Amino acid sequence: MSNEVKGPLGAPAGLQPLKPPVSAGSTMGAPGRSNPPSKHDELRLLINSRHPIITVETAEEERLEAMLLDVATELAVPLYEWSVTTGLAKAHGAPMYNTDNPEQALSNIALIQGDGVFLLKDFPRYCDNDKICRRLRELAEKFRTARRSIVLTAASLQLPADLEGDAIPFQLGLPAAEDLLPGVKQVLADLNREQHVPISLDIAGMTQLARNLVGLPEEEALRALRKSILARGKADAGLLDAVLDTKREVLRTEGLIESVRRDASFGDVAGLRRLREWIDKRKSALTAEGRRFGLVPPKGVLITGVQGCGKSLAARAIAGQWGYELARLDAGALYDKYVGESERRLHKALELAQKLAPMVLWIDEIEKAFASAGSSGDADAGLSQRLLATLLTWMQDRESGVFLAATSNNITVLPPEMLRKGRFDEIFFVDLPNGEVRAALFALHLKKRGRDPGEFDLPKLAAASDGFSGAEIEQAILAGLYTAFSAKQQLSTEILIAEIQGTQPLSVTRAEEVQSIREWAKTRAVAAD
Repeated sequence: MSNEVKGPLGAPAGLQPLKPPVSAGSTMGAPGRSNPPSKHDELRLLINSRHPIITVETAEEERLEAMLLDVATELAVPLYEWSVTTGLAKAHGAPMYNTDNPEQALSNIALIQGDGVFLLKDFPRYCDNDKICRRLRELAEKFRTARRSIVLTAASLQLPADLEGDAIPFQLGLPAAEDLLPGVKQVLADLNREQHVPISLDIAGMTQLARNLVGLPEEEALRALRKSILARGKADAGLLDAVLDTKREVLRTEGLIESVRRDASFGDVAGLRRLREWIDKRKSALTAEGRRFGLVPPKGVLITGVQGCGKSLAARAIAGQWGYELARLDAGALYDKYVGESERRLHKALELAQKLAPMVLWIDEIEKAFASAGSSGDADAGLSQRLLATLLTWMQDRESGVFLAATSNNITVLPPEMLRKGRFDEIFFVDLPNGEVRAALFALHLKKRGRDPGEFDLPKLAAASDGFSGAEIEQAILAGLYTAFSAKQQLSTEILIAEIQGTQPLSVTRAEEVQSIREWAKTRAVAAD
């Protein structure tokens, strides 16, 4: 790095301040729409509106504290902070004597004159105490006439019913790219200075680096960045993909949302001509020219059909076709034994999806989570209906940038409100492949296993596998490879036909169910092929 141009404080020149980029998850540049207010603006509005109690459920305590300090400075009001270990103190000041006790801290707050913002850390856990709850209600009543707000924060937050009427929740959310950019630049500068890590990223590269880290809390994002840089020993263009891989690892441990590597496009899919054409046309709405023309970005598709016919692969291929990030929502993991926790987890997952935009959100076998919502709801005390209402509201009101690709093996059990027009742009039906598509599937899977499709009689294989799904064709090839290896032969058409004839496809073993699905789709869905 000895030949690099240096900026202030010895940082590489590329680490200079720059105009923050537009958040990737805001409006995708839709004409005639202004960017939504920032979290900073929302918090300032709540304090200015004289809300006496503001609750913030977050583990990012330092980020909240910094935002509150900025807002308080703008409003020219003092910020006080409290924790059970230090007591009550003015920001950057010494703690007041004997205020580590929660009740005593509230007594001291009542004595402080004038406007002020009071950040009480982990305080909700003490609110079940009758005296503390009563004291907070009395303070809330007095605070309504002045610009005085108590901010209660904790990683998990539940207030007693007596306080809920006085409190308003503030969703801190995850940091946007412009929030992460200063930290990204600082990490690069520190590693360059302390460990002499070479940095070849320009300003555009650093901005993209911040965008690639969106979806993680700030400290976690910066830890992921440090890990990726130290593992590579340099900060170059390859770092952009490296941080995405690290982010996927982190998100995989979070539960509901799993960031998936984009490993498929429609080049890996046989058939599905109509679905391909539909996806290709909608890609135009993602361009600046399309938006100027008036095209509206698509919301999503529901793909149903016979099992093993490529529904999940098609959903994943959309991300590859558009060059979008891909994340999977684990519908089966939504349910939690604690009241309200399932809805909170779904809210958090959908918020994360919006932060990761532009992206494809893939919900595999969506009926696993929402089938019982179509009944009375007695089976799960109405939980599935509440989850459905949360998802439908998000589907209707969300900002563009998240394309929902859902799959279903049994669409008939889904509640009708999920299937009406406006929820999904289209419902596609994936049927058993015809002879031409079966031949293409044999060619695709043989090539994937290092075999030349030209050495096989593809029409003969297609004819022999009538009624087979794509998954069953792939399994026949895998079984044929075992047979050929065991017999010390090369894989051949004859070996594959023998494997095909030795198994019964789903269309035979579950003929009634397959026929029922096909009958449903005749008048209710668009054929994908």
